[in-house]
Amino acid sequence: MHQPGRYRTPLLLVLTLLLVFTVLSLSLKSSPALRKVQGLVVSMTAPGLEGLEYVGRSAQQLWLGYFYLIGVRRQNAELQRQLEEYKQREVQFQEAEQALIRLETLLDLKRQVALPVIGARVIAYDPTLWSRAAIINQGKAQGVKEGLPVLAPQGIAGRIVGVYPEYSKVMLIVDRKSSADAMVQRTRIRGMLKGKGGNRCSLEFVPKSADVQVGDLVLASGLVGLYPKGLVFGKVTAANKKNPGVFQEIEVSPNVDLSTLEEVLVVKVATLAFPEP
Repeated sequence: MHQPGRYRTPLLLVLTLLLVFTVLSLSLKSSPALRKVQGLVVSMTAPGLEGLEYVGRSAQQLWLGYFYLIGVRRQNAELQRQLEEYKQREVQFQEAEQALIRLETLLDLKRQVALPVIGARVIAYDPTLWSRAAIINQGKAQGVKEGLPVLAPQGIAGRIVGVYPEYSKVMLIVDRKSSADAMVQRTRIRGMLKGKGGNRCSLEFVPKSADVQVGDLVLASGLVGLYPKGLVFGKVTAANKKNPGVFQEIEVSPNVDLSTLEEVLVVKVATLAFPEP
């Protein structure tokens, strides 16, 4: 069943429009009486027609605005994607630039050492709390042996303590088991450099009468044949002569940032002397 009056409003609107157009079409040859009727009809229908025109124009603007916003959003999303891509490329470029700088520094170190070396990359650190060691990606297959010194561009990093077919373990100079004969560059005073854990070492068995100052460089002495002579261990950061006993308490900070090692050199010969700076 159709609801009464369902089509009443559209029908009245259509009839009204037909009446308006009919009156307007007759206006060219209408009498004064018809012109009055025409004016009355126009006055009655004009507001409604104006309202319909406004609604239609608003709907059109809204529709066009909707599509415009969709286009703007898509454009913004594409620009954001391109921006992120450029940022990633910039990061990759910076990483490549830093890697190139590190490799150039290692090449300079290789020329300076003038000894056969093996280039290696640090791939992991020993996760245990009581050991300071790193794992490198070169092993027996590449000629690595236990006891060989490991260098970074800034100085001595440690020595090989474990060798596997394709990997090796490096005990860093800050490991509590690490020890090496060392000397103060300025005064040639010798002592034993020992790891203290964390990122520090100590220069032990140095008499209180010895001249050791903060800032002095501590080098490998070349004795015992563990590290080539003249390579840098680090700098003196504290020297205490007021402690009990006959020896000073000397703290040494490694010249190498051992927590950020990436590329290193393994010196194949540990017994040859390195020219002093």
